[in-house]
Amino acid sequence: MGSFSGKRILVTGAGRGIGRAIALAFATEGADLILAARSTGELDEVAGEARALGRKADVVPTDLADRSAVEALAAHALETGGVDVMVSNAAFSPTPSPLLDLPMETWLKTFQVNVGAALILVKALAADMTARPGANIIIVSSIRGLGGTPFGGAYGSSKAALNQMVKTLACELGPQGVRVNAILPGPVLTQMTTDYLPDDKALFDYYGDIAPIKGWTKAEDMVAPALFLAGSGARKVTGHLLIVDGGLSATNQDAFPPPKLVAG
Repeated sequence: MGSFSGKRILVTGAGRGIGRAIALAFATEGADLILAARSTGELDEVAGEARALGRKADVVPTDLADRSAVEALAAHALETGGVDVMVSNAAFSPTPSPLLDLPMETWLKTFQVNVGAALILVKALAADMTARPGANIIIVSSIRGLGGTPFGGAYGSSKAALNQMVKTLACELGPQGVRVNAILPGPVLTQMTTDYLPDDKALFDYYGDIAPIKGWTKAEDMVAPALFLAGSGARKVTGHLLIVDGGLSATNQDAFPPPKLVAG
């Protein structure tokens, strides 16, 4: 019997990367899953692994940019047994661009996927969660929401909004017994990251070693923080932004010489 036996966990962006790793970790700990993302194929693979562990796993293909689709996801979760832990992980990161050149449509899509979808789910699920002992919400945010993000301003701004939303929801839902926390990764080696970076090995290696703890952070590094925040050991932890970035955000960059530029 795992520590989440009998619990139902909703994970968005569950088809790959951080969402996949977190979902399967909960399944290993005995939880049943509700899996949401755009790609049915990837979700089916995750569901298959969870079922092989003896768990139930519902696949709900969902475009988080579509409000009605997000509402349908919440309705499915409630109709099939409710949610004990909600993990909002799905994210959209636009092509790098100065904010002044960014189309407003892209700005709005970024906020809908990264912020709006999470709030829609919370609004729909909160009443059910208040009746569930230990119910809680985990938002996968980013250290990009802690400071300026040149050429990634829409993504960074959306994560800053998430960080604020987590603290506010923690205050508002705490009296009803629902905890709300966030995990803030730094650069993580996922498909989103590799798609964002150009095909430049030197730059790829630079980002992989930029933090005090060297080497790329992996999706699996988010598993233990998620299980801790969701578990009974964190029963007094709410409104917390748990940074998992190898120490990157702790570094005062101008206290060190800039990296040497290597010709060629």
